Amino acid sequence: MQTKKILETQRLCLYEFGLEDANFIIELVNSPNWLKYIGDRNVKTDEDAIEYLKNGPIHSYEQYGFGLWKVLLKNTNIPIGMCGLVNRETLEDIDIGFAMLPEYSGLGYGFEIASATMQYSKLVLNLDRIVAITDPGNIASIKLLNKIGLCFEKTMKLSDDDSVLFFSESNYKNDEKEINKLTTTFFEVFTNTNRRTPRVKDIERIFIPEGILISNTHGKPEIFKLNEFITPREKMLNDGTLIDFEEYEISSTTEIYGNVAQRFSFYQKSGVLNGVDFVGRGMKTIQFIKMNDEWKMSSVAWSDDVEE
Repeated sequence: MQTKKILETQRLCLYEFGLEDANFIIELVNSPNWLKYIGDRNVKTDEDAIEYLKNGPIHSYEQYGFGLWKVLLKNTNIPIGMCGLVNRETLEDIDIGFAMLPEYSGLGYGFEIASATMQYSKLVLNLDRIVAITDPGNIASIKLLNKIGLCFEKTMKLSDDDSVLFFSESNYKNDEKEINKLTTTFFEVFTNTNRRTPRVKDIERIFIPEGILISNTHGKPEIFKLNEFITPREKMLNDGTLIDFEEYEISSTTEIYGNVAQRFSFYQKSGVLNGVDFVGRGMKTIQFIKMNDEWKMSSVAWSDDVEE
């Protein structure tokens, strides 16, 4: 008998667990990543699994109206994992959790169902704040939490020998907004189209004083301190050597981890250099650090695409 349906996505469905899911629970909680990053729940028999379901997910449904739910492939109804919300005594806010069988990892299912669960928590359950905890070594989980909008906040010590990373959504959106603004400013300081005066010296404002810039187009890094980078470019953009120049992002990916962040930025640029029109593209990697609640760039490295 199928249990209550919670939600569905393009490829997946989320249902409440039932006691008939005992065999699947045994398989999931004894899978390698579960044992490594979540721990051994001593669920080895049908009786163990039934007790786990009764005292865990099913009890949570009855008490709170939510819990850990079963993830199914939409087209086949094959169970592949769990995802849901947990009310832990050790946390002030509701915690999102997820786990997939190993053969279904790395296929985007975790992000798909976790994103939908986050939306469900807000739009249906009206929960104000969702948090998460994960093992420090679980890199895949950390990346997924960042991807669904949760940012590292602190390390929580569970015992003398055990600690977890705590993630929340409190500052992530504001941090991402500030990083987007910094990046836009960086690209715009070089613009001199339509007789616009370039603001190359603004680099000093958006970087930390010890910041560096690295050109690695040809695999032989040219490393510049701020002044070494600013002076020749300011001259070139103002003396007619490089005119009608602009550079802008085409796409980007940003990861934020506490007080540090990284952005991969695919960019395009165009202008007239020594009287010759040009258009180019490339990739920048930008490092950010947060000091005194303010984001700054610490380094930028780039490689222009070069025609073979």
